[in-house]
Amino acid sequence: MIYYSKKNINKYKKLKIIFAGTSNFASEHLHALLKSPHQILAVLTKPDSSFNRKKNCFSPVKILAKKSYIPVFQPVTLNNSEIQNILKKLNADIMLVVAYGIILPEKILNLFPLGCINVHASLLPRWRGPAPIQWAILSGDKKTGISIIKMDKGIDTGKILYSTSCSISLNETYFSLEKKLIAIGIETMLIVLDQCLLNTCEYKIQNNISVTYASKIKKEQGKLNWNNHAIKLEQLIRAFNPWPSAFFRIHNQLIKVWQANVIHNSNKKKQIGEIISANKNGIQINTKNGILNITKLQMSGKKTMSVLNFLNSKKKWFIPGKILN
Repeated sequence: MIYYSKKNINKYKKLKIIFAGTSNFASEHLHALLKSPHQILAVLTKPDSSFNRKKNCFSPVKILAKKSYIPVFQPVTLNNSEIQNILKKLNADIMLVVAYGIILPEKILNLFPLGCINVHASLLPRWRGPAPIQWAILSGDKKTGISIIKMDKGIDTGKILYSTSCSISLNETYFSLEKKLIAIGIETMLIVLDQCLLNTCEYKIQNNISVTYASKIKKEQGKLNWNNHAIKLEQLIRAFNPWPSAFFRIHNQLIKVWQANVIHNSNKKKQIGEIISANKNGIQINTKNGILNITKLQMSGKKTMSVLNFLNSKKKWFIPGKILN
């Protein structure tokens, strides 16, 4: 949804914007800006090598910017005079930051008449940091949202200009929640840009008592640890779908898990990590508290399968009584 207030529609003027972002979440916001009256003077995105180790693999933001003939800059750091001078000469009104991944030094924050604003995928001060969507699901949060802040030299510590909340459903995945937050983020971003033009922004200081931090997600965190509660393992599976994916190993094969549910009654006679049963209804594994019932999984190099199709060829791997590490 593109938002422009009715009282402003006839005298709307465009902002000159420098956009900084890297991920798919960021590229969707850039795409919306390209459809707005605003002018994108340049784009900042992470260097190709830091986005993906594969050669010629560009960030979603770079791909969109190049298609739109927008100048792209990919500095390793913004803490040098060369890139600062380039940005200064562009004479932008504002810098808009969405999932960029590089810290902005104070000299950059002070370059623009309207400063730097950030679209962040949480209800700040909850889940400051680079992975707020995944940590909200990992922690069993019932709601999250979008916060737009006036950036300062801290990490997601700036004053809140606008925030909008949304619920997190019981079967929410990283993919589905990101999709919801993209729609909310775009609408909220355009409202705030409208307010910047009208000079009607209102600022709210964050409550530091309520701070939580969403640290960067690493691939190894996806390993299912049967010593955790089944509820936590099910949350991890959803939070890491599609990236980096939850997994376990059996017969020296890595098995990705895409869907599971929890059976709350633990089998105290069984060991932690023990396979209780494997049939068309799921692969049941005993955990520290509760049973995790896996219903959709994938072998490396193969397609994602229902548990029924998977067991058609690998039934012998999941003999009840076997202990998974």
